[in-house]
Amino acid sequence: MEQPSVAVLPWMRHPVDITRCQELPVCSVPLMERRLQSVLEENMGISKLFPVQVALWQETVGSGDFERDLCINSPTESGKTLAYALPIVQNLSTNTSDRLFALVVVPTRDLALQVKRVFDALASPLGLHIGLAAGQSSLRHELSSLIYLPGEDDGPDPGFLSPLWFQSKVNILVATPGRLMDHVNKLSLKHLRYLVVDEADRLLREDYQSWLPTVLKLTQFRLAKIVLSVILTLDPGRLA
Repeated sequence: MEQPSVAVLPWMRHPVDITRCQELPVCSVPLMERRLQSVLEENMGISKLFPVQVALWQETVGSGDFERDLCINSPTESGKTLAYALPIVQNLSTNTSDRLFALVVVPTRDLALQVKRVFDALASPLGLHIGLAAGQSSLRHELSSLIYLPGEDDGPDPGFLSPLWFQSKVNILVATPGRLMDHVNKLSLKHLRYLVVDEADRLLREDYQSWLPTVLKLTQFRLAKIVLSVILTLDPGRLA
């Protein structure tokens, strides 16, 4: 019996073999901002990048091209979080306006906390603001950490309806899909440029309130998407 054909995506036909990449001293990474280099070496104690980090840098900042989507298949503890955090922070480091530019979606609260810690260490010293939506606090308190709400002391003049109300307080948001859907209609995603889907097999296998089509519907720009999976899904069409 003839087997049904399965779509083979371009990145599956011509993958970049991470094992061919070598570790690279931070001081030798091409085009890396000096401030970012300083954060890695002095604040985080990182003197070299792992192969997956080098490979992703070369495919994004290193080649000056962050226009295509990327899928990363690499084992746990290989440095994947820093691999995608680096090019995002590099590209946002000169734009610290009150807008949400990057969204990282992960399946669990624990992973969300881990990812946020990496972004805090890497991006906060450069003036970028990192948000977390993972059910660590009440919906109202969590939302108030992400956007300006009427009545806040640090918000616009409460005597009039300001366009600054509901403006983003964060440039990068790390979220679980459930909490993201709790807040999505109050967040402005129109400036979003980067979408990271971590542990993609799990996030795409389960419905999670259709978070992905909802996010894509609320964006205005073509997103640069980074998809991560320890074991690539057997249905590659879901990653298209």
